[in-house]
Amino acid sequence: MAAIRAAEAAADKVAALAGTWRQTGAAGDLLRLRDERIRAGAVVDAALDTAWGDRHAEPAPPDLFRPAPGELPDIALSALTPDTLASAMHHHGALIVRGFFTPRAALDFRTDIDAVQAALQGYLDARAEGREDDRPTSQKTLFQPVPKSGGLHKGAATAFLGMSGAVGTMLSPLVSQRLLDRFETLGLRGLLQGYFRDEPCLSFYKSVLRRAEPLQHPAEWHQDGAFMDAGIDSLNLWVALSTCGAGTDSPGMDLVPQRLRHIVQPGTNGALFKWSVSGATVAEDFAGPLARPRFEAGDALFFDHFNLHATSSAPEFTRARYAIETWFFPKSRCAVNQIPVLW
Repeated sequence: MAAIRAAEAAADKVAALAGTWRQTGAAGDLLRLRDERIRAGAVVDAALDTAWGDRHAEPAPPDLFRPAPGELPDIALSALTPDTLASAMHHHGALIVRGFFTPRAALDFRTDIDAVQAALQGYLDARAEGREDDRPTSQKTLFQPVPKSGGLHKGAATAFLGMSGAVGTMLSPLVSQRLLDRFETLGLRGLLQGYFRDEPCLSFYKSVLRRAEPLQHPAEWHQDGAFMDAGIDSLNLWVALSTCGAGTDSPGMDLVPQRLRHIVQPGTNGALFKWSVSGATVAEDFAGPLARPRFEAGDALFFDHFNLHATSSAPEFTRARYAIETWFFPKSRCAVNQIPVLW
């Protein structure tokens, strides 16, 4: 009971801080709101049991889609419901949603990502020169490490993100709040409540802002479940902020267009990393054409931790691709190594 009360108090504090920031617009209030979302997420995740029931215990949804070989279920935003999402995920492992963001919103987030990258560089320059972080507050709202985090955003995972042109979304208090506001406008919270049968939270580590340059070599295939513990439930929302994929000059995503229910053995058959799956294994184990969709700015892709995918690579891809990736979990079944963030 005490844990439940602590979780309710943490959620109430986030709601109060959000209201304060919307009234004041003050940078300090925004920084406190971001920090409290992360602190409260851990409290709530530790305290709450399933509130809405386990959707995996329910009968399988009907298959509403018949995609052609090498394609994925593909719908307009107006057709996105918990039922269409559950059907596509259960039977096909992914769902494309056209026009999830407007072209204007996609452009605004591209501009934000450039600004975040510049603010990050200013922070890194100060550290390299041994200077105090004397950036103006406006720069800190664009990029600011989480204070007293005990190494929350340090280590190999963060370095790997940096090498791939990515910054953790929650390291930008301003952009993470803008993103959550956009999700609220789109009704995403209700969609995820219906899908998970539980309240959603975000992953600190796996929610990222991406400005990815074309790869100089074929990417490794992977399932994100290889990084996380068993028994979780998840949903990733990947939104293209620039035109990319098949028939463009910017890399999109390659996917195995089928539902998988296990983690394919990684690190074998010539795979470069212990967590990755080699192209040879994909070719041997999965018959039929692979999916390489074309995405316009604002189109979205939903998939979960079982989906086997890779960043596209080809000589014609010469332009950077912008995207936002946000991983969600139900509060009662969040991966223990992902650090939940309270919405």
